[in-house]
Amino acid sequence: MILDTEDWAARHHYYWHSNPKSKDLAKVLFDKAHLRPTVKGLWTLYHNSTGEARQKVFKKLLLLDPKLNGSSSAAMRGGIVTQTAADDILLKDADPAEATQKALDEYRRYKPREWDDGLDGVQHQKYAEELPAVLEHAVMGLREAMARENRYLGEIELLDKLPGLALPYNTRPDYVRKVDLKTKWSKHAPQTKAGWSKAPIPKSLSGMFDMKNVFQAAGFWALNGHQPVTLVYASANDYQVFTEDNAPELKPSFLADIVEEMVVQLRCTENLLRAADTKEQLLNLVAPDFNDLTWREPPGVIAEARKLWGLD
Repeated sequence: MILDTEDWAARHHYYWHSNPKSKDLAKVLFDKAHLRPTVKGLWTLYHNSTGEARQKVFKKLLLLDPKLNGSSSAAMRGGIVTQTAADDILLKDADPAEATQKALDEYRRYKPREWDDGLDGVQHQKYAEELPAVLEHAVMGLREAMARENRYLGEIELLDKLPGLALPYNTRPDYVRKVDLKTKWSKHAPQTKAGWSKAPIPKSLSGMFDMKNVFQAAGFWALNGHQPVTLVYASANDYQVFTEDNAPELKPSFLADIVEEMVVQLRCTENLLRAADTKEQLLNLVAPDFNDLTWREPPGVIAEARKLWGLD
């Protein structure tokens, strides 16, 4: 889709909205207005330079480029690999055993990040053990969630404007325009005898972290023609399917209220974009919460952010 972006948004490289609960707003603006265009510019400079100058640029890229600096995690990679394997089984009729082995091979190629005292490496080993069971439960939950569908449809992009916003909203339901998969992995608990605690499958969607998923589902509902939405949680031990029948947070009236709340929050973001002529002005209109989970980034990224906010 070709978008006509308002000048006040384009100057900050901000082309569409997404779930306002998914990230600290300062992180969203830092990523869009600074980090991504900076990395893009560095790659251009890298390809147009030679010798020591090129090496210097690459050192900067190693600090900032998410593809190079280890900004992913074992859990994130596990979720991606699980969904890909579920796609193979559900959408391509792949043999489950073969799809599971393919997923394991792919997951084992993941290189754990090195800036968290080895935690990601420990989790990677554990999650490789859990992945076959997580995948099995994911497929079971997704089959249940899509039992009434004539055919399965994989991830698609929904991109359109919500009433009251100048910029479009972007979201990507995993299946049939209304079903999303959430994988859950064991928690490292070195203080316990086993060293791990079981991944918690929520009993309701009222918790703080699960409400972020409800906001995401509300975006699906707003752009898919108000079709009922479903959240599927899968762990190595169990799965849970949430629909409007067993989760009041997924009822149309609740989702409509969430969409209204989202519009209010995102309209404020648009006002910030309008008010700021430069990247520096924009970032000075928000304060980063470096304790937020979305700021769990490699040291080079955090150092770059702290420098921009004048904290170092």
